[in-house]
Amino acid sequence: MADHVEIQNSTSQGKRRSYDSNFKIKVLKYAEQTSNREAVRKYDVDEKNVRRWKLMQKKLENSASTRKSFKGPKKGRYCEVDAAVLPFIQEQRKNGMPVTRKIIQLKVLEIASELKIPRHEFKASLGWCRRFMLRNGLSLRRRTTLAQRLPVDFNEKLLAFQRYVIELRKKHNYPLSQIGNADETPVFFDMPSNTTVDQNGAKSILMRTTGNEKLRITAMLAVTADGHKLTPYVILKRKTMPKESLPRGLIVRCHEKGWMSKELMNDWLSVVWKSRPGALLAKKAMLVLDAFKGHLTPDVKSKIESLKSDLVVIPGGMTSQLQVLDVVVNKPFKDHLRQQYSEWLVAGDHALTPSGKIKKPSVALLCQWIISAWAMISSESIIKEFKKCCLSNALDGSEDDVLWEVQKEVDQENDEENSGSDVESIGSSDENLSRYRY
Repeated sequence: MADHVEIQNSTSQGKRRSYDSNFKIKVLKYAEQTSNREAVRKYDVDEKNVRRWKLMQKKLENSASTRKSFKGPKKGRYCEVDAAVLPFIQEQRKNGMPVTRKIIQLKVLEIASELKIPRHEFKASLGWCRRFMLRNGLSLRRRTTLAQRLPVDFNEKLLAFQRYVIELRKKHNYPLSQIGNADETPVFFDMPSNTTVDQNGAKSILMRTTGNEKLRITAMLAVTADGHKLTPYVILKRKTMPKESLPRGLIVRCHEKGWMSKELMNDWLSVVWKSRPGALLAKKAMLVLDAFKGHLTPDVKSKIESLKSDLVVIPGGMTSQLQVLDVVVNKPFKDHLRQQYSEWLVAGDHALTPSGKIKKPSVALLCQWIISAWAMISSESIIKEFKKCCLSNALDGSEDDVLWEVQKEVDQENDEENSGSDVESIGSSDENLSRYRY
């Protein structure tokens, strides 16, 4: 008889029912405290089921509480591949190393090559990886975080911000290449993945790092509405520049605390914003920043004005809705960084500190990861999100429909869903918007 069909006793007139793991465990615990017969009388189940559940108690405890059966493939087509990769996963998790599905796929292809399995016969697809995890009782485990809470006057702030942006655009008619958004994001020397493959039912998830969780640098990223990505601006937490040779493709500066100061903000405007395409033609531009105090000092405002740019400041608490970098860039950027970090971490042969911890990656290596992750960001997604944030929509109203779209993009690597927000389309207004003119 199938696992999910359990036989009830005669009091239920011989009906068949299915029971989830949570119910079965409850019955087993009561049977341990009393007896099988007492559990049968209390929960109205057949004693044969109780005896069978005892034999599979460990499997029940490690399964999802709503699972009713343990059907599915017990072995794959290439059993030798499963047998070789499973110890690798167990060893990595024993050492606290994060294991993503991408890492499993890469390792499996390496094993398949050693076993001389033709690539056209075995591709280690994402579907194979999911079935492999199902066969071996593995699942994705994820760290959770609290989302930013929107302000109580969210709608009023949103409408006022959009009206102000529309009025500025009607007045100056900025080219898409001159509508920009910039933001600072921390990049840590330890970047373990938010998810890892581990055994079902594991109560605590160990994520091994190099012990440098608080050491970080700051990356100032910037994009324009035509999908162009400006040069990354990296701030190291140190007083002097490192002696090692750093890769090209980014600008590196130092700060004692690793923060963006007003001096560095002025420097960023000079070396990055001033160097954007079209800047030398003295075209009027619009720069969207959040309300970080380093963006709003008199020196910074004066510098922005001297570069013929209008400063638009996102109201406090609204960056999750109006900051293009927050909505569509920062997460995939950090996902790519974590992927490179995880591959480096499991590669082995790392130098160790006297206490036995892995030494942190070098500044040069971290900079190379930043360059690679920045190159992976899609220009199409940037263009779309500028419209979603009501920063680059056609002023004739032909693209207003995008404001009602609710995006639901599935990240196949992490199985995380991100949905956009319903945004009301608005026209121009004579309302006083001075509170957004910093």
